[in-house]
Amino acid sequence: MKMDFKFFKKDNIPYIIIISLCLIIGYQYYDSHKFDDATKFLNTKTSSLPSKEISKKELAEEDEIQTSNETKEIMVHISGAVKSPGILKLDSSKRVVDAVYMAGGATDEADLDRINLAAKLHDEEKIYIPKINEVNTNKDTTQLVSSNSSESSNVKININTADATELQKIPGVGPKTAEKIINYRSQNSFSSIEDIKNVDGIGDKKFESMKDFLSTY
Repeated sequence: MKMDFKFFKKDNIPYIIIISLCLIIGYQYYDSHKFDDATKFLNTKTSSLPSKEISKKELAEEDEIQTSNETKEIMVHISGAVKSPGILKLDSSKRVVDAVYMAGGATDEADLDRINLAAKLHDEEKIYIPKINEVNTNKDTTQLVSSNSSESSNVKININTADATELQKIPGVGPKTAEKIINYRSQNSFSSIEDIKNVDGIGDKKFESMKDFLSTY
């Protein structure tokens, strides 16, 4: 088969150039619009994804909770119906039952039903283990009485008068938050425990974990 080159004669060259340019421009236009459509599709999909913004207060709250939950060494004084009463050094994560064990265990006269063995320990705390049928007359002794109510078994902290060390006994309160509480109350007294949420770094979530330990009087 012979190719007819008559179309490519000199007089038709301008038409050939015009047709070629049209084909090139048409292809580029189609290709660029196809890319734009794909980009628009991706932008639409990604913009519809849910996003969550975390406030600075929430970040500070989480950071303070993590700091306050770090294990540290504390000292407690245990006395009463235990085999080896005295000063104990143990981790802040320990509970009353651990202190009783480290004190050699309870004596046969101990009335363990009157104390909360699951209560968490705090630095500088005094624990008294009563004897059966004993009436506690020592006003200076902290006796952890067992109760179905978490409020009665927790020592409440007066947030209007407590110093930094006492404030750190509150769950979720570390050195930074204790300082913020003291700075806040120097200008504003706490009329109710809910007022502590006005302190930077203490939100609803953190308040729920500490409210049973708070007092304003």
